[in-house]
Amino acid sequence: MDPLGAPSQFVDIDSLPAWNDYCEADQLDSHKTQVEKPQPDARSPFPYRKDINAKIILWKGNVALLNCTAIVNTSNESLTDKNPVSESIFMHAGPDLRDELQKLKGTVRRFLEIHGETLEKVVFAVSEIEQATYQKLLPLYFPRSLEEECHSLPCLPADIGNSEGEPVVPERQIRISEKPGAPDDNSDEEGLEADISFIGSHAFARMEGDVDKQRRLILQGQLSEAALQKQHQRNYNRWLCQARAEDLSDVASLKALYQTGMDNCGRTVMVVVGRNIPVTLIDMEKALLYFIHVMDHIAVKEYVIVYFHTLTSDYNHLDSDFLKKLYDVVDIKYKRNLKAVYFVHPTFRSKVSTWFFTTFTVSGLKDKIHYVENLQQLFTAIPPEQIDFPPFVLEYDARENGPYYSSYPSSPDL
Repeated sequence: MDPLGAPSQFVDIDSLPAWNDYCEADQLDSHKTQVEKPQPDARSPFPYRKDINAKIILWKGNVALLNCTAIVNTSNESLTDKNPVSESIFMHAGPDLRDELQKLKGTVRRFLEIHGETLEKVVFAVSEIEQATYQKLLPLYFPRSLEEECHSLPCLPADIGNSEGEPVVPERQIRISEKPGAPDDNSDEEGLEADISFIGSHAFARMEGDVDKQRRLILQGQLSEAALQKQHQRNYNRWLCQARAEDLSDVASLKALYQTGMDNCGRTVMVVVGRNIPVTLIDMEKALLYFIHVMDHIAVKEYVIVYFHTLTSDYNHLDSDFLKKLYDVVDIKYKRNLKAVYFVHPTFRSKVSTWFFTTFTVSGLKDKIHYVENLQQLFTAIPPEQIDFPPFVLEYDARENGPYYSSYPSSPDL
């Protein structure tokens, strides 16, 4: 409480000039600046409105000294952030404020629902450093005349948010349907027949890292799309140099990855033999280096991969962490030019694992996976003479699907 007879240190909002009356000289000077002329019929999404401007006040001073109904100040999620402004607010408000903050989340919502139409004034309380910035930005959103509206239009950012002014971030637009996996029409079809192939196409479901952190770094100038690509390219080049220098003959002798012929579209066919990958016995970093060593010149053009899952066991199954690392390390050309992955002789378990991996880890692969139950299906995309088959693949397929497949020659080296 102020001493008896002393002038109050608190500021009455009614004594402050409204934005309509603020810095008229500055308004006139801003019109002299040469800016891009807008189209004759173009109107700002924030048109000049005298009634709104009468409620806006730009004031240089301590927000804690305002004689007002409510103060809005940035804080953390627990409302315990400490800075000079918040400390000043606590000092002038007294100890009861900390207790009241625990009720704030619900109170603000109810206040806006009941009193949102009766707001009389909104004061931007700024420091001396911030004042110049607000003087430049406020005319964009609160033009004080039709002329200022016209001059401000070319200066507005491309993204002005939604109809309520909130920023629209696509990565945060998580739509939750009543029946996940079911089409959005009013069809009564239910059960396993529903197509769930689209699940996981959203950035949230792909688990592709902290989107907010990436956006924050980009806004801070610490990271850009071009910088990310350069960083990834440098990393890949280091792996490539190591792959060319390393002795990888022990991995090559496994014959788990090799080039064969062409598919019906003239694209190079690469074969991966799952049974020839002894995961527990080989150095998986060397396996990654060998993949890069073999594939670097292949991936410059369109290609397809035929993966033989035939007769694999737990000792042949590649870990999802390794596959994710491989996908992250390789150059963009690998992903862009890979047109199909033919998964031959899949099991139920492998289908489930692949679905989870391509849904939640590397969703860019999901539409390229094609399950092939028998070799006859594979031959509709790749002629049999264009593939070097391991003998056990032909034997297994002949046993499971009929002996007529055994007429296709196998490679004696496999």
